Amino acid sequence: MKEIKIYEPSFEPKEHLYSDESGNRLECVTDILQGELGGFEGFPESAALRGTDVHKTIQAHNEGNLIPSEISLEVWDYLECFLRAQKHYGIKVLQSEIRRYSPKYMYAGTCDAVVEISGIKGIIDYKTGGPDKRNKWQLAAYTELLKAEIPDLKGRWNLYLKPGQYEDGFNLVEHNSKRDFNEFLALFAAFQIKKNNGYIKEKRNI
Repeated sequence: MKEIKIYEPSFEPKEHLYSDESGNRLECVTDILQGELGGFEGFPESAALRGTDVHKTIQAHNEGNLIPSEISLEVWDYLECFLRAQKHYGIKVLQSEIRRYSPKYMYAGTCDAVVEISGIKGIIDYKTGGPDKRNKWQLAAYTELLKAEIPDLKGRWNLYLKPGQYEDGFNLVEHNSKRDFNEFLALFAAFQIKKNNGYIKEKRNI
């Protein structure tokens, strides 16, 4: 059996920069979507920090490293939403926080988790904000990064978490259009053209 190479990028968290093993800059999936479609301008910093804390807390839970005393009450409410969703849908977390890049397309990203739901293996991305059409392209881009090493990857889900909203504070949304990845590539191509010609400035509002 041919060994499958894992393409794990280097990552500089402060500037949110990805690079390949030769030091070449890789575009980030969220930067591509933000640069081409916008929409995050004016997003409250407090909400962004909360989202980061929620993601880290869910990851710690999934990996068995959760320290309850270090979690704020607000973040704990989001974790409880996740735990209810996990029980309701029977979400089995197989891997967490998988960082990969594509040597073919030269973009990178970090997938929240590979999961199994109702016997279907796929990727899931947690969201503490409202539904956004960009999320389907984000998930399609992540699936491309993982499909060589996980060939039976079939599902793509967003798990929206919001205490006091939705039923029991969660909403699982599946994306299954075969057009999503091609549409992401079209957005990526437009982003590169604009950036290479000076129409998009470097910014790191993730």
